[in-house]
Amino acid sequence: MKNKLKVLFAGLIMIMESFNLAAQMSDPPFLKYLHHPWVDSVMKALSPEQRIAQLMWVSAYSNEGVEYDNKLCNLIKKTGIGGVVFFQGSAEKEAEMTDYFRKISTLPPIVAIDAEWGIGMRLSGVTKFPYQLTLGAITDDSLIYRMGVAVAHQLKRAGIDVNLAPVADVNNNPDNPVINFRSFGEIPANVSHKTIMYMNAMQNNGIFAVAKHFPGHGDTNTDSHLDLPTINKSLSHLDSVELVPFRSLINNGISGVMPGHLSVPALDTVKGIPSTFSYPILTGLLRDKLLFRGLAISDAMNMGGITKYANPGEVELKSLKAGMDVLEYVSDPELAIKSIAEGIRKGTISQTLIDEKCRKVLAAKYWAGLSKPEKVDPAMITGDLTPVSSSVLITELYASALTIINNENNLIPVRHLDSIKIATLSINRTDLSLYQQRLSAYTHTDDFVIDSISSWKTSEILKKLSGYDLIIAGIYGTDQRPNKGFGIPEGLNDLIAALNSKAKCIFTYFGNPYAIDKLASVQKSSGLIIAFQENNYTEDLSAQLIFGAIGAKGKLPVTINKNYPSGMGYVTEGGLRVGYGLPESVGVNSFILNRKVDSIANLGLSAGAYPGCEIMIAKKGTVIFSKTYGYQTYDDRTAVSKDDLYDLASVSKITGPLPALMILNSEGKFSPDKTLGYYLPGFRRSNKSDIIIRDMLAHQAGLRDWIPFWKETVKKNGKFKSGIFSHEYSEKYPVKVARDLYINKNYRKEIFREIRKSKVSKEKKYVYSDLTFILMPEVINNITGQKWYDFVTSRVYHKIGAYDIGFNPYLRYPLDRIVPTEYDSLFRKQLLHGTVHDEGAAMLGGISGHAGLFATADDLMKLMEMYRRMCNYGGEQLISRDIMKEYTRCQFPENKNRRGLGFDKPLVNNSELKQEDTYPTHSAPPSSFGHSGYTGTFVWMDPDNELTYIFFCNRVYPTRNNNLVTDMNLRTEILQAIYDSLK
Repeated sequence: MKNKLKVLFAGLIMIMESFNLAAQMSDPPFLKYLHHPWVDSVMKALSPEQRIAQLMWVSAYSNEGVEYDNKLCNLIKKTGIGGVVFFQGSAEKEAEMTDYFRKISTLPPIVAIDAEWGIGMRLSGVTKFPYQLTLGAITDDSLIYRMGVAVAHQLKRAGIDVNLAPVADVNNNPDNPVINFRSFGEIPANVSHKTIMYMNAMQNNGIFAVAKHFPGHGDTNTDSHLDLPTINKSLSHLDSVELVPFRSLINNGISGVMPGHLSVPALDTVKGIPSTFSYPILTGLLRDKLLFRGLAISDAMNMGGITKYANPGEVELKSLKAGMDVLEYVSDPELAIKSIAEGIRKGTISQTLIDEKCRKVLAAKYWAGLSKPEKVDPAMITGDLTPVSSSVLITELYASALTIINNENNLIPVRHLDSIKIATLSINRTDLSLYQQRLSAYTHTDDFVIDSISSWKTSEILKKLSGYDLIIAGIYGTDQRPNKGFGIPEGLNDLIAALNSKAKCIFTYFGNPYAIDKLASVQKSSGLIIAFQENNYTEDLSAQLIFGAIGAKGKLPVTINKNYPSGMGYVTEGGLRVGYGLPESVGVNSFILNRKVDSIANLGLSAGAYPGCEIMIAKKGTVIFSKTYGYQTYDDRTAVSKDDLYDLASVSKITGPLPALMILNSEGKFSPDKTLGYYLPGFRRSNKSDIIIRDMLAHQAGLRDWIPFWKETVKKNGKFKSGIFSHEYSEKYPVKVARDLYINKNYRKEIFREIRKSKVSKEKKYVYSDLTFILMPEVINNITGQKWYDFVTSRVYHKIGAYDIGFNPYLRYPLDRIVPTEYDSLFRKQLLHGTVHDEGAAMLGGISGHAGLFATADDLMKLMEMYRRMCNYGGEQLISRDIMKEYTRCQFPENKNRRGLGFDKPLVNNSELKQEDTYPTHSAPPSSFGHSGYTGTFVWMDPDNELTYIFFCNRVYPTRNNNLVTDMNLRTEILQAIYDSLK
């Protein structure tokens, strides 16, 4: 009696649990159409065999020949099968086939696909979304929802109705050969949350979602494609781990569940029976206990996990009888239909059961819109399947997944770029990687590649790496699959150990995190990043992470070993340095931006305003546009490259002496409100002694605009006066002016003498003058007691990782990296290539505060971004924020002087002018600032709109008489185009 009461009590509890569960559940969305008039009418029109056929899905390949296509079409017409599942092929062919299937069918077939990481998982030419294991590391599950929406849009565009995803398996076996990286991880709650997000996103956007592989395929060493895996887990374990995601999905209205070809003794005591035709699993558990009311869709019926246990025809009958609704990848649908019809006649299975399943299939078809299917247009479909928005989202997904599991002494993000020697290394690569290229964009690096770990070259490289403070290495060429040993090459452990012995090492592993357990040496590294996958996204983003452009947020979705449990991951700060991304990542339309900027840049090329140019744009600290146009010269021999150095001309003023002055001002060692005579004793008895430096920096001190120093050195016949120049280097003539031209070591004094005796206007009005910035280096020298350019190099350039800014580039770079400027027919009588264009700067040895600096756009962007961020860069406040604000403020608006201290500004009355009369453009706010250069350079920063813009060209090649850049307003028109794109 007691036992009977216990059983009764237990039964009552189960009923109550089921009642409570049912009250909380959401039905699959298609079920509301179960008794729709369209469904009723189709049911009446279908014969018993046709109703059976609706439960069959066959495979479809869009990369086979005409014979295959014809055979498949004939099968669809003959049998009226319920659906097709696409596998490999192209998007164009898939679209054509789908459209044709619908035309030839009285009742259009459902079109399904495995798109776990997007349609690119099956169809060529389409960018893939990250693997589920990668997504498992993401802590912001809203990103998974956004991915699901994007995947749904892909499928809709391709005419696909069903996604055989998400994978709801909890992967708690590192050696799992078939699930592994396809799972969101080993934490049931994490898998649940992410699968629900993915499912909701798809079903909210018209795609039928299917959770797989029920009751859980995560803990097995057997691939069900080859044989029947056995899940030897207790009921309590299954309930608390494997079933958790499925229960959550069912409660939230998942439309489909795909049982795996699995043997689960705890759920079905019949030995070796696949869950595919297990009544206790499909009906007892899935239907009766978990109350699933959607479609139970089989895994592929041609897999070894089931074909070894029943014959064709028999297996389909058993599966439907056990509780399956739809049979996927049926090898012989005609035989299956015949066998099931025979089963009905014999009473093995009822027509009523078949009709119930068929009605659900028809309801799903109506929900998917197949009562009136739309045409699938193959034109331009591949491009449509990877819109820019998807690329932005994919970038965000990978960035959010990057996981740091070693970070000794907060090595990441790397700081102190001025004091460490860095080498980069690609392991298992034959060429320089994108990872290394991006790393080298942040600072000076020496780059190495190891293609064969055991080669003699490896020993040579290890010797070379001995002198470095930090080695940043990427590990390539691995495999996601455990049965392939994760693709770890022999000797990799030893190589990593050797690298760790040379210097501090940061490794990025572009592969499956489980593999780290097999690499004992990499676990001892100072820094270790798990990137999960190897592709352009992860390479680029890992490099940005290392230097703090983005922060680390990822958490391990699986346990590697006791030192690296699931949920582990260091969080690091982002936004420290300039990043690199797509315009849409910061809310800018790339099509509009590219179209507008390209058209103006190319207009300048076609008009002959310059032989070539380079444009770089950053928004919110991210470089969103970086492009070169044309050639270094009009002979079209050397194309402009992103590694090219340009003569900055007057942009040198805000790049060279100005940051040094601001640093000294921040430290209380300099004040712009003191006089020139206070800082330069040699000027105390001159007409410039009492000039206030603030007036000088704002170009209203009454100084002459410029002095053509070189004219005093040339006779009327064009020849040099004696004693000033020599064509050979010597102790007397040590200062190089240009190729094979040297100036007397004492002539520098003559230049400053000319400045000292030059006239000064008493009227305080805006007159742009070079003389201020020829003098300011002397002020810096006197205050610091060191050479001013060494001061600014050590205190600014090298701290921000800008090693490609400097004077006299011919000393450090090959000439083909330096863009030539003018052919000087009057003074130097040669093409200026590698030496400064400005005559005065050239006579000062190429080093002056008003001109002389050369730079790459990448490195100038670092400095300009530092300014735009009010001098906080790399996690360090390099110049006082208040000082930076003061220097970028319009100083004397009452005098109609637009200038800041050194910086150029918009016109004081910009807002009152016609658009064509504004400067630099009508959209530039009063807070913005920048500078232009005589050679054609231009920079502009806008803190309000978080915008930084760099324009490089050599408009003075081959003659300075070409003023089209200014006449056509090309530089400022591009700036306005950028503002227009922001809208």
